[in-house]
Amino acid sequence: MNEPTPPRLMSQENLWLRAEGLVDSQRLVAISALGMCHALVQGAVTPAYACHQLFGPALLSRLATLKAHPELRHAIHLASEFEDVADVAPAKLASAISEVQGKLLSVLLALAPLESTEEKWLVPLPDQQA
Repeated sequence: MNEPTPPRLMSQENLWLRAEGLVDSQRLVAISALGMCHALVQGAVTPAYACHQLFGPALLSRLATLKAHPELRHAIHLASEFEDVADVAPAKLASAISEVQGKLLSVLLALAPLESTEEKWLVPLPDQQA
């Protein structure tokens, strides 16, 4: 006889990141995407996970709405195909990831120089705001 599975405990923790302005938003996306690519290369996440969590149509749509840097949009479009590449031509996945990483780094270098601002990406939780 099968015992019922206990309900999953839901975490009440939330983490919100916010970037102000077009340049900082693009920088946040590029750096996040580079991190996801690195995790893919290291085998810490799967292409399916990366495409589901970050590299998908929602991000592409948001970047188009923002009129983001064309190379950033192209890199994210290529990244959105990682799952398909892994399924159809797994031997080409490493070079596909490397290509995306190169484009993302180019975008970071092409954006306006880093400026020190008061704004941080980490948004305080509502009960922590003063």
